[in-house]
Amino acid sequence: MRTPQEDLLLIEALVEYHADRKDVQPERAARARVLAGEIAGSHGLEIEDTMGQRDSV
Repeated sequence: MRTPQEDLLLIEALVEYHADRKDVQPERAARARVLAGEIAGSHGLEIEDTMGQRDSV
């Protein structure tokens, strides 16, 4: 099982992947964003909430 800090890192990576690839591979990029949302949701958070926490970890 991953730690909450590891999940924050995964969410950040998936969100960055989405931003970098949305024009080149839109379906794959969208899946990355959905997965980031699912991981954030497993902690009772939205993606935006987790991105705000990344600087405090």
